Amino acid sequence: MTTSPHTWIDHNNPAQLKWIANYLSRTQPDFSLAFMGDDFAHPERADHLITEIKNHMDSPAFREQYGKLRNAWRQKKVRQQRDKKSATFVLPVATLTTLEKLAKKHNHSKVKELSTVISDAWHDHLRATEIAHKANSTYRQELKNQRASYEQREQAYQRVVEKLLAAVAEQIDKRCALEAKIGGADSSPLESGDIATYEALIEPHKAAIEPHLTNLTLVRFKGESLSKQLANLVQARKKAAEAPKIPGEP
Repeated sequence: MTTSPHTWIDHNNPAQLKWIANYLSRTQPDFSLAFMGDDFAHPERADHLITEIKNHMDSPAFREQYGKLRNAWRQKKVRQQRDKKSATFVLPVATLTTLEKLAKKHNHSKVKELSTVISDAWHDHLRATEIAHKANSTYRQELKNQRASYEQREQAYQRVVEKLLAAVAEQIDKRCALEAKIGGADSSPLESGDIATYEALIEPHKAAIEPHLTNLTLVRFKGESLSKQLANLVQARKKAAEAPKIPGEP
């Protein structure tokens, strides 16, 4: 049984039929007139094209041109397939059935549907990877910021403690020097006339220390401030100075 030389022509491929008609129209004027603007979506038009080809096969020049046409189509298909590779693998029946349903739903071939599914899955993976990378970067930055904040508070705490220790040491030194001169500590109440002098003496010491205490807000210090504690002491001194004197008591 002789194989027809036209079996390579697919009756159900309008794009191929149109390409063949256009190719022949450039070399065969009568083809240009017969198929100009034709719609090859209809099967009868494919039959008409093949009939016209057969009618011209007696011409040696046409047969030569027809051979070039087949080679040109073969090269065109090869170029289209350069980014593809054949693969053979076994799929579970259930998976293949699902693939067929998806292909039918989307009006795709099984190969195209499988390519689409794989491509979509890969893009989803890339998006998920990007999101995870951004989340990781954000988490690392938050940790870095927390660490920097902690170190800042720790340094502020150290500075405050150092200043307080220095101030306490200075006050102990001055008090001990004073007690050495007057022969001991003097805890007797102040006279009312001495309160103003007492307050005036406190202010410079408070002013020297307070600027260093502002950093206590960084370590969330919840105790009474220096100003509050000194105010309480001043108030106690005032009450003692203003209290009625009992005759006979110093």
